[in-house]
Amino acid sequence: MFNKTNGNQGSSAHNRASLISSQITGSVIKLPTKNSNETANNSSLNKAFAFFTKLGLAKKATILAIAIGTIPVLGIGAIAFTFANKSITKQITQSQQAEATGLSDKINRFMLGRYGDIQVISSLPFLTSSQGSTSNSQKQAVLDRVVEAYKAYDSVAVFDPQGNLIVQSTGEPLDNQKDFTYFQDALQKDTPVISKPEAAKNTGVVSIYIAAPVKETRTGQTIGVVRARMPVKSLEEVIKNYVANGQQYYLLDAGRVFLSPQKALLGKEAKGEYANLPKLLAANKVASFIDVPKTDKKQELVSYVPASKLDGLPDLNWQVLLSTDTAIVFEPQRQLLWTIAIGTALTALIVGAIASRLAKLTTQPILTATAALAKLGQGKFNTRVQIESEDELGVLSANLNLMAEQLQVLVKEQEIDIEGAKLLADITLRIRKSLKTEDIYHAAVKEVQQVLKTDRVIIYSLNQNNRDGVVVAESVTGNWPEMLGVKIDAPYFRQRYIETAHDGQVQAVANIHQDQSLKNANDYIQFLDKFAVKGNLIVPILAQEKLLGLLIAHHCETPRVWQQPEIDLFQQIAIQVGYALEQAKLLEEIERVKNIAVTDSDDERHQKETLQQQLLELLNDVEGAARGDLTVRADVTAGEIGTVADFFNSIVESLRDIVTQVQQAATHVNTAIGSNEGAIRHLAEEALTQAAEINRTLDAVDQMTQSMKAVAESAEKAAFVANHAAHTATKSGHAMDLTVQNILSLRETVGETAKKVKRLGESSQQISRVVSLINQIAIQTNLLAINAGIEAARAGEEGQGFAVVAEEVGELAVRSAAATQEIEQIVENIQRETSEVVLAMEIGTTQVVEGTRIVEEAKQSLNEILDVSCQIDSLVQSISIATASQVETSQSVSQLMKDIAAISQRTSDSSHQVSASLQQTVEISQQLQETVEAFKVS
Repeated sequence: MFNKTNGNQGSSAHNRASLISSQITGSVIKLPTKNSNETANNSSLNKAFAFFTKLGLAKKATILAIAIGTIPVLGIGAIAFTFANKSITKQITQSQQAEATGLSDKINRFMLGRYGDIQVISSLPFLTSSQGSTSNSQKQAVLDRVVEAYKAYDSVAVFDPQGNLIVQSTGEPLDNQKDFTYFQDALQKDTPVISKPEAAKNTGVVSIYIAAPVKETRTGQTIGVVRARMPVKSLEEVIKNYVANGQQYYLLDAGRVFLSPQKALLGKEAKGEYANLPKLLAANKVASFIDVPKTDKKQELVSYVPASKLDGLPDLNWQVLLSTDTAIVFEPQRQLLWTIAIGTALTALIVGAIASRLAKLTTQPILTATAALAKLGQGKFNTRVQIESEDELGVLSANLNLMAEQLQVLVKEQEIDIEGAKLLADITLRIRKSLKTEDIYHAAVKEVQQVLKTDRVIIYSLNQNNRDGVVVAESVTGNWPEMLGVKIDAPYFRQRYIETAHDGQVQAVANIHQDQSLKNANDYIQFLDKFAVKGNLIVPILAQEKLLGLLIAHHCETPRVWQQPEIDLFQQIAIQVGYALEQAKLLEEIERVKNIAVTDSDDERHQKETLQQQLLELLNDVEGAARGDLTVRADVTAGEIGTVADFFNSIVESLRDIVTQVQQAATHVNTAIGSNEGAIRHLAEEALTQAAEINRTLDAVDQMTQSMKAVAESAEKAAFVANHAAHTATKSGHAMDLTVQNILSLRETVGETAKKVKRLGESSQQISRVVSLINQIAIQTNLLAINAGIEAARAGEEGQGFAVVAEEVGELAVRSAAATQEIEQIVENIQRETSEVVLAMEIGTTQVVEGTRIVEEAKQSLNEILDVSCQIDSLVQSISIATASQVETSQSVSQLMKDIAAISQRTSDSSHQVSASLQQTVEISQQLQETVEAFKVS
């Protein structure tokens, strides 16, 4: 049986409707109506926008140009200051945190030294030996020398386990110490201890007690407790040498201030002074914050360092606060703010002035409207004018766009309807002229190749027995490889396009290397690459629901996105090829039967007579078809006549479908032409209305001519200003390049200096360790000298000379200890200053890097300004030239508008003529419908 036409026939009409709808909807011009204005007045923003849209062209251009020119400059300045401000704030905060951490470490190391002192004192022989004969005066002298040697203590005393005083250095006699906390801790823990800072009841002096148990040398039992009292002033001396000018320090014990230059805060809780401190005390980590203390009422940057544990030192639970007035510490930040603010403001003023000047000279909307009118006058109806305002140009542009769209849609709709039907009819006619299969194949590939304008079209014929195939027809252009006689062996091709291609659907591939359906078909892609295929269309050729072959279109030059009208036409052609093949097959079968009938022998005459009888019966059955009755059917019997009857039934069925389609098409044509007639009549009326509106715009064009003359004069002045600005920006760019080079050289110099200073700091640390070792040796020497003096005293007169030597050695050790302390203090100052220099250099390096980045950004911005200035110069020159000719152009606009009015009149006349032609087409279509109605299809 013949194939029936599927429902895709209506897709072309649907696509045309979609195309027309998209063209109209995508270009619809909506001017603000009265209702939209009333809605816009509901908010201040909409009111401002409505006010702006009602301004004149010159004012709008000036406002927009100033805004576009200055807002980016101000934005860049704000962003640059934000990033630089955050970077400097972070650097200053980290620097102060490092100083606070260093101060905490300095205090811990100082206390570690004192912790070692008490252990050395507790091991003196005259204290640890119960058999000694040293007098109390000698012991007191030794303790006095200890106080003098260490200079950190104001009193050293030894007590028995009951807290009674045994011996002390010179000073006011001490009471029993049994009830003191440090005394009990030293006895109970049996280790050296450091007490919390305590204020004396009689003097109020805050001191720290360092105590250690004294053990008898032979038995190891505790025979007493030695303690040294250290005023916190000793710590104050250490801190003063470390803290820089303008900084305030606070030493806390469990959150309470026990040492600070602010005497009013001593003994008070620090969290009561700073509101943000309790959070840091709870978090117990190094951090900084900005706060206003209740006492000073000045904003400060405060850095907090929690208690840290040092090896060999008991947990003191001391915290450190370091504060600096923000007016001092953030002074570089304020200087940066002023620099960026002044630079940004000057740049914004210059750019705003240039933009304001240029905006007044801008006449682009007028040029656009003039060019659009010229194109419409030449018949280019796809021209559109962008509408951005409500002024006279906006109304004129809206009318021009509406007129062009109506004409374009009408022409396009008629072209699509006529060309689509004509094209398919012509192709079908050419294909069906051929009665041989080979001729049908060659005619089909040639016609499809010309219509689709593609590089190659082939027909791949299939063997119905084994499903193998070969290319039997080809139409190729250019020098692309030929495929005639080629067999496609790719498994993917067989599985995708042969075994499952019975639904008649088109397989469209725009790019074979990017299509997802071919991602696992490497063998098929390689085959296509061999013939330079980039994109293809494949549709099965079906006859009696059997797959006869494939109609394939190849695009070789570039990938190609196949459009839906092309795909629909391709599918319809494949259907017509199937019909033609069925017709050719039927004719071949009839010819074969005829040949068999001619060559029959005499023995078969009886069979011929039988066939003739059956043929007469068949003719009687189909006699109604000659009168137009397509509902008749021939009886299908066994034998050749039965086959002919079957083919006749198929032909009548196909003819009935074709007549039905013609009837439907005639009905659609009548309906479409009727609607087009009304649209053309409406178009004629609109053309007359537009002609009247164009006449009203002539007065506005005359006013534009006068303003263009003034614009031409201003454009010459603007050209000079833009040229001067470009020259100035070029000089600034060269100066910025030199600045970047100098900053990079400074950065390298600072980096080398920082490395040398770091090496100097490392050397000073080695010196510090050597001095500390010498100090320990001096202390041990002093103790040995004290022991030697005690032994010499025991020896009596024989040891007098040895006692003198021991005393001199002791004095030498004391001087050595004092000298080492001075050297240690000097080295500490060197280390502190070196650290400050390194830190300052690191900050300086960071600032240089940041400055380099900022200068680079400024250079980039300046280059952009230079580019913009050059563009402005070029544009102003162009405007100057263009405005010189605009006067003549505007004078010709009036004549052009008159011509357009005449064209509108002629368009109206032509529309009436087209309407009359369409009426004749309706009559012809009705005659065709009457002719087709002669056939009986149901």
